[in-house]
Amino acid sequence: MFSLPDDPHHSFVYHHSKEPLTDSARIASIGFEKRTSTDYYWDGRMRPNDHNTFIFQYTVKGWGEIQVGDRTMAVRPGQAFIVEVPSDHCYYLPAESPEWEFLFITLEGTKAKECWTQLTNGLGPIVQLEDAAPLVFLLQKIYQFALKEGIEDTFTSSARAYEFIMGLHRFAKGLDQPKASMPDDIRTALQFMASHYDQPLSLDEIAYHAGLSKYYFTNKFHKYMNTTPIQHLAKVRMQKAMELLTTTNKTIQEIALQTGYDNANYFSKVFKKMIGMSADSFRRDKKMTDFQHVIID
Repeated sequence: MFSLPDDPHHSFVYHHSKEPLTDSARIASIGFEKRTSTDYYWDGRMRPNDHNTFIFQYTVKGWGEIQVGDRTMAVRPGQAFIVEVPSDHCYYLPAESPEWEFLFITLEGTKAKECWTQLTNGLGPIVQLEDAAPLVFLLQKIYQFALKEGIEDTFTSSARAYEFIMGLHRFAKGLDQPKASMPDDIRTALQFMASHYDQPLSLDEIAYHAGLSKYYFTNKFHKYMNTTPIQHLAKVRMQKAMELLTTTNKTIQEIALQTGYDNANYFSKVFKKMIGMSADSFRRDKKMTDFQHVIID
C-alpha cells in the first residue's frame, strides 16, 4: 500500500493475500487524484498486472477522455466511467483539458465482474451521477475510511467492496432517485423543507403544510422519496451546513442555529453521525469541499 504524503490527493494500492471467503469482491485500489499533464494515460489492453479488475472513476473537476473501442467520450464533472481491465479502452488527460480531478475505486472478484457487466450492458461506459448523490458520497466515505482508518486486511477490503457494489446496484435500479411522477403534496412538502430548514420544523408541521395527516404523509413521502421526511430534512440541513463550513468563517453555534438546530452540541452529534466526522474535522479537511453529498442509512 502506498500514499502520496506531499500532495493533497492520495491513492492506495492493496496487495492482500487472497482469502477464499473474500474472493467475490476486494478493493484493489482507491484514491482521489488531480492530473494536469498529458502524461496521464492508461491503456486497458496494456496492464498485465491489473488482470480482472474493475474501475469506477468519478470526475470532480475538469475533464478527461476515454476511448472504448471506436468511441471517444469526454468524462465531465458529475460523470463516471466504468471499465474492466483488460479490455479495449484507454483513458487520459487530453491536451484541451487543463486538469482532471477524480475519485476512483478499483475492485477485484466475481461479484464485481457481475456488477460491471450489468452496468455496462444497461448504461454503457459513462454513468451520469448528478442525481445520484448517495453513490458519490458512499465512494467518498470509503475513500475517507481508507485515508483515516486504513484498509488493513482482506476482510475489511471485501466488506467495503461489497458496500460499494450494493450502492451501484441501488443506483442502477433507480432506488436513490425520487419517483418521476411526484404528487403536488409531496412536492409542496419538499419545497417547504427546502425554504424553512433553518426553522425548528416538526413532522406535524410539515405534514400540515402538505395538507395530509402525519401518518399518511409519512408513508406517502417514503413511497416517493425512499426516505422519511425527517431524514430528508436532516439531509437538507447537513448539505447547507457543509456549504457553510467550507465557504464561511461562521462558528459551529452560528451554523447550528442557521440550519435549524437549537444548540451546537446536538448539531455536532447529528453531523458526525451522518457525515462520519466532526464538523471541525470536515472544515479542516480541504478534500471534503468537493463532496457535499449526504447518504442517510
